[in-house]
Amino acid sequence: MPECAGPLWPCGLTGAAACLSGLQKIAVVIHGSEGCYFYPATTLHVPLYCTSLTDQDIILGTDEALIRTIDGIGKKVRDMYVICSCVPSITGEDVRATLESRYGENAGIHVLDSPGFSGEYEKGYLAALSSLNLRESGEMNTCINIDGISLMDPFWRGNLQEVERMIRLAGAGVGARLCSCNAGCEIEIAPSTIHANPDLVSEKGSSLGSLLGIREIRKTVRTLEDRFPESEGVLSGLHLPEAEEHIVAACDKYLRRFDPPDVVLAGQCASMQAIAGMLDEYLGAGILGIASRNVPGEGQYPAMWVRDYAGILEMLEREEPDLVLGSSFEQTAYPSAAWVGITPPLRGAVRLHARPIAGIEGALALMESVLNACIDRQKVT
Repeated sequence: MPECAGPLWPCGLTGAAACLSGLQKIAVVIHGSEGCYFYPATTLHVPLYCTSLTDQDIILGTDEALIRTIDGIGKKVRDMYVICSCVPSITGEDVRATLESRYGENAGIHVLDSPGFSGEYEKGYLAALSSLNLRESGEMNTCINIDGISLMDPFWRGNLQEVERMIRLAGAGVGARLCSCNAGCEIEIAPSTIHANPDLVSEKGSSLGSLLGIREIRKTVRTLEDRFPESEGVLSGLHLPEAEEHIVAACDKYLRRFDPPDVVLAGQCASMQAIAGMLDEYLGAGILGIASRNVPGEGQYPAMWVRDYAGILEMLEREEPDLVLGSSFEQTAYPSAAWVGITPPLRGAVRLHARPIAGIEGALALMESVLNACIDRQKVT
């Protein structure tokens, strides 16, 4: 049996819940213990249901708890997803047969096996997305889907708004928002897709590229403007150069006073590679390494899979960075470095506005945070 996810990063169950709970016409039921329910419930900040399995249920069978929970939800939503945790997956209960026997085959109740030992957060998210009925619509040929939107991401609202803005500036319409929209299990999608998060690529529709990091934004904008020439290059000719000018000017001003920082990044690997590219290009930062939450893929900068707090602590003490981009774990583990929070969990701060890290405005916001964090550290060292 594969290992369950490490304590730094949630398992596939939370990934599945993060995907499905963004669809407002779906009720998500965690078929497991209250412990399995607690993490997604406190991270996603949306209504979730739980069968709250006890040791007695595990021994005698979970059918009664599942039926009791579903009967309590009633007809509040059109579709319902039961996400099976480790318990029913290990005991081998036929949850689908139980539900069909009780409610019939056409009750709109779907079952997704996503136990902790099935893989990491990303695998659960993409498995849930693949289980939806996504149909390409001929009426959306001038639209573009947005994928990589996850309610676990602290920046998901800002990313969604910024990617929508850029798509409209390119002269296209916005297709499906995967996954944050007023929809159920059946969603019409456009033939093309842009990625807000390169670690959550849906493979639905032809890819037009990612909008995380200036390098990727340049490529994606060129593809967009080739596809929709009627925009007359407003993104490549005006908005993107203007943003780069602001970033270059701010970084040059910083570098006239201080040395480039040495940086460790902690988060999803492809996303951290894109962000590292910006820090390298504009700030001349030394990229000491990426502490990847998911299995590292190919990339320009060195990355290692770090699954627990001890691994994070060892890496930070070995590399001695000036700047750390990551979660509250990294902030606690190495408080002497400048810190920018970009990876969940982010504890101890109120977050109300829709701040992006994707798109042009996201790049500006991220570099702003990095420079301010570095300047604040210089004031006390």
